[in-house]
Amino acid sequence: MIVVLKFAAVFLISASIGILYRIPRSLLVYASIVGMAAWGITALTKEYGGGLIMANFFGSVIVGLAAETLARYLKKPAAIFIIPGFIPLVPGGEAYTTMLYMVEGRYVEGVSMFMRTVLTAGAIAFGIFISSTIYRLFINYITESKLHNVGKN
Repeated sequence: MIVVLKFAAVFLISASIGILYRIPRSLLVYASIVGMAAWGITALTKEYGGGLIMANFFGSVIVGLAAETLARYLKKPAAIFIIPGFIPLVPGGEAYTTMLYMVEGRYVEGVSMFMRTVLTAGAIAFGIFISSTIYRLFINYITESKLHNVGKN
């Protein structure tokens, strides 16, 4: 039951960000499902022993792949699906804890948490970049192969 509530909360968070950024209503469900999938993969990775950074990387790879797939299928920009998709992965709690440690004068813990936050954010950005780039290269390769083969016939 708790898992269903968490998925519902992630769906609503992603939908709220989509509304905030004025994503067309017809695409809100798709964008929210991307966020749910990313969060689900992140949670599964953590559940099976993966670290926070690796889990966020895998979640962001799902965001990139799903966004590119939906962009091609629905003929819309991938950013419409990327932005609400990666929001559930953002390390907001870690950023808050970093600032709290710094304000309290606990600098060693603050710097440690800052590095964790930066590495997590970097993993999210890198995962989206890698998956989107590989997807686009793959699609371009297939498209050019088809065009090249048509010319031979």
